[in-house]
Amino acid sequence: MGASGRPDRTLFDGAYAQHPPAAPRTGPFATRHFLDTVWRHTALPGQSPLILADGRGEAALLEDDGLIRLLGHEDLVDYRSPAGDASALLEDRFRRLAPGCRFRFDSLPARAAEVFTTALDRAGIPYRSAPHSSTAVLNLPGAFDDYMAAIGKKERHETRRKGRRFEAALGAPRLVTYREAGPALEGFFELHRRSKGSKGSFMTDRMEGMFTDLLAGEGWRLDALYGDGPQMAAAVIGYADRSGYYLYNSAYDPGLRRTSPGVVLLAEMIRASIGAGMEVFDFLKGEEKYKFRMGARSRPLFLVEGAA
Repeated sequence: MGASGRPDRTLFDGAYAQHPPAAPRTGPFATRHFLDTVWRHTALPGQSPLILADGRGEAALLEDDGLIRLLGHEDLVDYRSPAGDASALLEDRFRRLAPGCRFRFDSLPARAAEVFTTALDRAGIPYRSAPHSSTAVLNLPGAFDDYMAAIGKKERHETRRKGRRFEAALGAPRLVTYREAGPALEGFFELHRRSKGSKGSFMTDRMEGMFTDLLAGEGWRLDALYGDGPQMAAAVIGYADRSGYYLYNSAYDPGLRRTSPGVVLLAEMIRASIGAGMEVFDFLKGEEKYKFRMGARSRPLFLVEGAA
């Protein structure tokens, strides 16, 4: 551990190339940059990373008080997936579990869950597999007008009405993308601190460090919503790749609540994602109603758990 109490070494030694995730469309969550960043900023004393890797694949696990699970708290990691072909690595590790050792693998898309259950079957270890949670995924059409038509008359009217209200109060909505830390990121942190309830207390110094380091990774971006002036109305940190955009965290100015900056930001982000030719806009975990009003559909995630 370093002087801050956080791990001072990276998880991956670079001996093997980064493999694509076994489950499709998992965004940044199976990448080494994401897992290493989450580990460095959130690991607790007594936790030991267990990195399984060879030339075929890898999986980032964690040993913690007799429990083996996937690295990173499930509130921070929306999708879990081994990378490449890690089935033989997992099978070998499961065969060597001590009697009574527990395991719990959460937030698994269907294909990732299949990798774990196949390895457990081959190792002869009993387990339970069940629905766990879900993400909210919007399949994007080729044009923004087609998207607006698809969400239905009521939601289309509400989205346009809130856009007009924002423009009347603050000016035409303006989306600015930032790809590195700076004043805009500090503005995003300030929006969080001004929020009420758990959102306002979420952005601790440790979380600020984690988001700062995430933004330094390839594909990560901060998108901020402005009107005519310099005041940041809302902002979102997310990740984009060839297939889509993954919305990781957002905040808006509570003083501008009457202008609906959150809805306007999402509409502008969806517009920009369609313009970039992306296939999906992923709201990630959570059953908040606004995600489905904006056209998203649930993507089920699974839990695999048991004991040797």
